[in-house]
Order: sequence, then structure tokens, then C-alpha cells
Amino acid sequence: MMATDFRVEQQAELPGRRTELYPLVSTPEGLARWLDGAEMQPTVGSSVRLRLRDGIAVGTVVAVDPPQHISWTWDWEADPLPAPSVVAFDLIDHAERTHLTVRQVGLRSRAQRDIHDALWRYWFGRLREQAELVAASHRERRVTQPGS
Repeated sequence: MMATDFRVEQQAELPGRRTELYPLVSTPEGLARWLDGAEMQPTVGSSVRLRLRDGIAVGTVVAVDPPQHISWTWDWEADPLPAPSVVAFDLIDHAERTHLTVRQVGLRSRAQRDIHDALWRYWFGRLREQAELVAASHRERRVTQPGS
């Protein structure tokens, strides 16, 4: 019998281009703007270590396609999940806006799904706030530097 794949997904339509917003999900500096800490490089095979309050999530980058996709395996350092899961960020341009999706797949129980759903609701909210600030900063730069 095949295990059920529980997943979590959050989506938002944000101001700004995906080229401006992609660093928020693909660089340690960008991730640290909305997480409590981040160590990673956006290259396949590199390790990922993220601090979310008292929890440390660890993994390995599995796919990178700038500026539209990055994904990595996801596990908890102190309390490993019974099976690996993957977190993926996808950014799609819609004119001057970006459709951003975070998806976590491979969770093996309703309880794991519910915990990670609550986690992503909170952290994705913080990501949306930072994306709005980044987009505002880029708009301001375009206004003050005509022709760029």
C-alpha cells in the first residue's frame, strides 16, 4: 500500500518582478530577512540550515532555476521526520507583479501536514511582508533614477 502524500501550499500575488523577489528565497541574506537565520548557497547539492524560532530545519538544495524556482529537502535537526520532504518556491511574472508559491511535499501524516501548514502560514506571511518592502524599494529606485 502506498503512503499518502500530505502537502502544504501557500500562494500570494505580490508587487514587484520575480528577478527582484527571487533573492528572498534563494540567498542566505534574503532568507534571513524573513526567517530567524539562514545558511545556504543556491547551488544544487549545497546544504541548507534555517533557523525558525527554536527549530532548525536542515536539507540539501535539489533544484535551482533562477529566477523562477528553488527547492531543497527539509527535515528537522532535533526531531527528524520519518521520511524526507521537499520545500519548493516558484515565482511567476505577471506584468509588474509576481505570483509566489511555497509548497512542501512528502509529509506522511495529517499531523505533520497540520504542523507544517501552521508553520508556513506564519513564515509565508513574513516573506510576503519582506517582498512588499523589496518591491517598494525597487519602485523608489526606478522613480529616482529615470531611464534605469
